Parts: sequence; structure tokens; C-alpha cells
Amino acid sequence: MVKSSTPIWVLIFSFLFGFEKPRFLLIVIIVIMVTGVVLTVEGETKFDGIGFSLVLTASIISGLRWSMTQLLLQHEQLGIDNPIATLYYLSPVMFITMLTLSLTFESPFEQFQHSKHFDTLSHVIESLGLMSIGGLLAFAMTLAELSLIKNTNTVTLSVAGISKEIVIITLSVIIYGDVLTHKNLLGLFVSIIGIIAYNYYKLSKNQENNQYQMIPLHSNTHSTPSVMTGRNLED
Repeated sequence: MVKSSTPIWVLIFSFLFGFEKPRFLLIVIIVIMVTGVVLTVEGETKFDGIGFSLVLTASIISGLRWSMTQLLLQHEQLGIDNPIATLYYLSPVMFITMLTLSLTFESPFEQFQHSKHFDTLSHVIESLGLMSIGGLLAFAMTLAELSLIKNTNTVTLSVAGISKEIVIITLSVIIYGDVLTHKNLLGLFVSIIGIIAYNYYKLSKNQENNQYQMIPLHSNTHSTPSVMTGRNLED
């Protein structure tokens, strides 16, 4: 449930970096969506202080990471405003970091020796094939996320992430027969309402930004048509 707070941290860092202006309505919408996600995934669990701290730290860093990614993608002077270029420079760092942590804490080679997924040649081929498919899908998803950030912002990405969570939960019910309580269903409904509200908010904001469009005015003479904005017309 703590991980569900990521959109809030994304919003906070968007305010700090100047990507979004603090608006009460936007804050309310994000809080509604986060509340819905918390209700959807709520279940009995044993509280652990260290685990809570780690997950909370991960959520905060996730919000900071996406905001810094938006900073890279939307500022051409930094030179890596292309999603492919961003992956090109960031992937090696992420790979080395994850590999180091895996070798330190997970002992993957010992896992391979005792895993039934690598005990025969056919299982090795099957496992590597599934891993490759997952890797390609993850690569495509990352490119889509970076493209979304470049063309919109991190808040929109976090809302898309909530939509993804709803799809995953729905598929788990359909495919695996997971049972949702009334509270979980309420959370699902609240999340959907929040997503609809955010889309309406973005649509209204875009219409507000485009309300003063360039309107050509042709004079009675044969002079060159002038161009005035809606604000000038009001003046």
C-alpha cells in the first residue's frame, strides 16, 4: 500500500521542478486516485518498520527519478531529449547497479544450479526464451513511458501507471480467479473516477490554454491580412 503513494511524490516533485503549477483540484484528483489504489490492494499484512522505510524511500526516489527524466527529455540543450538516447545513456548504469545488487544479495548462480527451470537443456531454452520476451516487452514499455513523459509530463505517466494497476487487478480476477472484497471493489471504482476526473482536468486545461487562437482578419483594403489573438479582440 505504501508503494501506492508514488503518484503523490511524483506530483510533489513536479511542483518542485516547476513542471506543474500547484492547483488544488489537481491535488484532490491525485489523492482520490491514490486512495482508490490503496483500497483496491488493501489486505491483511504484518507491519515491518524496515520494510516500510525501504518501500517509502523507493516511492520517493521513484517520484524524483521520473521528474529528473522529464527534465532530461524536455530540455534539448542537455543533448538527450530523445527516448532512445536516454535509454542509451541510462541503461548501462542501471544494468551495472542491478547486476551488482543481484550478485551481492541473491546469489543467482547458486539459484541456477538448483532451479528446476535450468535443470535440462529444454528448460534452459524455455526459460531464456521467456526472459527474452519479457525483456523485449519491458524495453517497449520503457520506450513508451519515456515518449509519454517527453510529450506530456510525469503526472500523466503516474495516472497511466494507476490505469495499468487496474488492468492487472482485473486480469488477475478474470484469469486467476482472485477474489476482491467490497472494499477492494470500492477502491477500484474510486480509482476509475479519479482517472476520469484527471482526463477531464487535462482536457479543460488544454481548452483554457487554447482559448486565444490566432484569427486572421482581412481588412476592406487590399493590404496584408493582420493576425490578432482572441485577447486583442476583446481589447
